[in-house]
Amino acid sequence: MKRTFKLYLIRPFFVKLKNMNNKSVAKFIAFIIVALLPVVIFLYFKNRNNFENSASPKVMWPIDTKVVNGKSDTIYHKIPDFDATNANGTIISSKEMDGNVSVVEFFFAQCPSICPIMNQQMERVFTNLSRNNNFKIFSYTIDPERDSLSSLTDYALKHNADLSKWYFLRANQQDVFNFGRNGLKIPVDVEDSEAGFLHSERFVLVDWNRNIRGYYMGTDSLEVNRMMHDIVLLLSEKELKEKKKNRNK
Repeated sequence: MKRTFKLYLIRPFFVKLKNMNNKSVAKFIAFIIVALLPVVIFLYFKNRNNFENSASPKVMWPIDTKVVNGKSDTIYHKIPDFDATNANGTIISSKEMDGNVSVVEFFFAQCPSICPIMNQQMERVFTNLSRNNNFKIFSYTIDPERDSLSSLTDYALKHNADLSKWYFLRANQQDVFNFGRNGLKIPVDVEDSEAGFLHSERFVLVDWNRNIRGYYMGTDSLEVNRMMHDIVLLLSEKELKEKKKNRNK
């Protein structure tokens, strides 16, 4: 009975194909493919990236615990204070992370290998998420001697960056190195890194409390897709927390 019912449903489809000429059949099949393709692509990437999990990424790097009102509370590593000069000459502090969801990366403008790929991906992130005023990008050059402010400005223009939201930062090289290694917990092997600089392809996701929420390979488009997904979740989490806080006032 069920088989007969299914055949009854699809029989008109085959009758219609039989009555068409070859050109019409080709157009009809092309229409079906175009109509179904977005659904197929969505299901493929949903499965490939495991995006069905809608929970925000957890805070990383626990360092201690304390007891508050009889309950144990975990203390997590927090990004330390850091000052640098933006490509437009303004001073930007890591305190700009406070209240925002941020992504941090390290690059240098003359880099011939991974940096162009990373910043093509970062430009895609910026294009998709920059409309949210609580999202920032911190791009630190690891070669301040060659990367002048004017060269950083040119580099920012090349990637359609808004310097009020996507910062291209210059500071003392050793300070940048320490910030990456100790502040962002990026593993560093100076001897193996290109030109002896801190040269990581990781993007670091930081929340509004300056806690680290994740590391992503900036040269991998699927990893960057996952990062964008996590950024959206964090921005939503922040908004919900603020609404709850305002209701309790």
